[in-house]
Amino acid sequence: MIRINLLPKKVQKQALKTDLILFFFMLVLSGALAGGIYLNNTRTIAALKGELGRTKQAITGMDQFYKEYLALEKQKKEMQTRISVLEKIREGRALAARMLYDLPSIVKESVWVKRFKKEEDRFDLEGRAFENESVSEFVEKLSKLPYARNVELRVVEDVTEEGVVVKKFTVQGNLSL
Repeated sequence: MIRINLLPKKVQKQALKTDLILFFFMLVLSGALAGGIYLNNTRTIAALKGELGRTKQAITGMDQFYKEYLALEKQKKEMQTRISVLEKIREGRALAARMLYDLPSIVKESVWVKRFKKEEDRFDLEGRAFENESVSEFVEKLSKLPYARNVELRVVEDVTEEGVVVKKFTVQGNLSL
């Protein structure tokens, strides 16, 4: 195919000139737009870096308060531990006292308690009696106490104390509220 340009050469040069001017104008406009975006981003980055620096200074200034907070938290944990220990002691002390308070009401004249030992929630009781029935009644009444659990008669044996033969018995059980 043969192509023939019927436009005069002057018009072609004019169109080429207009296209070149338009190209350079678009190039300058694109460069200005890219430069504007670059400057805006640079300013934003600088502002954010300044804000980051101020935030780091504020955090550094709050380090003292953070250390105080950690110290208070440590003291709080220590106090909670102490309180829980005191509550356990108070609870254990109350059970032993309650047990000693209730013992005289369940002990008959022919039974007496020689030793009462409490370790955590476990108790050991040693006593003497004149007869086996008194021992069994004592253990039965002891097991009916609301805070005494798993009451068990461990040993009953005859011993001589001050010239009299008596029944030596040992009782074990658990204390709980």
